Amino acid sequence: MHRLFMALGLLLAIAAASILAWAQHLPGAMRPDRDASRSYLIANATLLDPASEALQANGHVLVIDGRITRVGTGALPARPEDVPLIDAEGQVLMPGLIDVHVHVFDETELAAGLAQGVTTVRNMGGFPFHLPLARRIERGEIYGPRLLTTGPILNEVGGRNGNALHEAVDGADEARASVRRQYAAGFRHLKLYSNLSRESFAAIREEAAVLGMTMSGHPVEGTEADPVDFAASLEAGFRTLEHTESIVWYALNDQTDPDGVRRLAEQVAASGTMIDPTLVVHENLARIVETGGAHITRPAMASYNPVIAGYEQENFNRWARYPHDDRTRMQAFYVAVTGALHEAGVPLTVGTDSGVMVTPHGVSTVREMEILVDAGLTPLESIRSATLNGAEALGLVGEVGCLASGCAADLILLAGDPTQDISHLYDIDAVMRDGRWLDSDALAALEEAGHHPSSLRTWWRLGRHTQAIR
Repeated sequence: MHRLFMALGLLLAIAAASILAWAQHLPGAMRPDRDASRSYLIANATLLDPASEALQANGHVLVIDGRITRVGTGALPARPEDVPLIDAEGQVLMPGLIDVHVHVFDETELAAGLAQGVTTVRNMGGFPFHLPLARRIERGEIYGPRLLTTGPILNEVGGRNGNALHEAVDGADEARASVRRQYAAGFRHLKLYSNLSRESFAAIREEAAVLGMTMSGHPVEGTEADPVDFAASLEAGFRTLEHTESIVWYALNDQTDPDGVRRLAEQVAASGTMIDPTLVVHENLARIVETGGAHITRPAMASYNPVIAGYEQENFNRWARYPHDDRTRMQAFYVAVTGALHEAGVPLTVGTDSGVMVTPHGVSTVREMEILVDAGLTPLESIRSATLNGAEALGLVGEVGCLASGCAADLILLAGDPTQDISHLYDIDAVMRDGRWLDSDALAALEEAGHHPSSLRTWWRLGRHTQAIR
């Protein structure tokens, strides 16, 4: 009998290992050719440097081992014999896009983002798999945007709008312990949610300062019995304060008074806090209401994770039956508030909440940039939000979001000029990620790969995450 149990145990272990190996299988389009060059001379390009006011024709960029080593115009520099030449044919070459607020549940979501020119992302809610995934990407084992991640979302026990994926704390001692636990696991960035108590918020701030961890997140509201003033979130040293919607909810109590908006914009500007508006995710909610749910099945949802869609289905159904038009009106207000923040001098980033609330990766990043233009930013200012400002928010100034010697070779090639029409960002001819050149065929293959997220991988990871935060 003992031998029988041993044999059964061995069979179960083999079966589990086989299932896990199958779950880790990725589309071939996501596997880089490890022998392909990471050095190129891109010639005859129209250079779009976000730090500059004007495009430069007849430009060239020399990339050696995944790093930009020269940017210039006119005569080409000397090219090592083994460095391929790419003729950009006058098309616009610019840094890849940075999305500072996504949710990644499966590698194929990264493929969908990269296919649309998103070359750096910050995942805002860490699972155990995110840190090793980031290392696999940087080693060139799979294609994907550069991946940064916060740890698990920190919220208070019983917090409003909390869910099973949050790491819930109960007071200062548990809050400190959670921060230390996330640091020990390898996370260096924290995401704070709305309903942390005053004591937990203070403890997290103190522990983060001791450990040198960054913080970002929602405005911290405190508890119903002991609310935290909005100003506390502006004084906390957040890298980014998330969601115009959440800011309006808490700082203005959803009131649309113009004087209140002006005072809010001045308050935020005086604090120096960078705002990540994430306007596209609420736009999608408004579209669900407007279309009676039809927006949920639009073509762009082909890359949306079916496990997350199932998890959200009850919420989808509720909004599909919602009888009022206030979401449409509030979306217009959130766009106007974002414009007022910009006008007051508040730096803005581009974040989307992609991966949740019917907001797919990649295309949503460009849509967010379009909405920022609707809010009053020029196309170039929107591009700066998705490049220079994103790099600043992530502590990667001079590394990403730039077109200069020393920057990472994360680039996109466009047929049209996005400084004249931001929608040209939907039409990408090629992407360079860490010096690896992805032409239109490779991008089409990545886009197709993005349509096949693995439910098995996602369920496995959700299970491991919920165990880890208990």
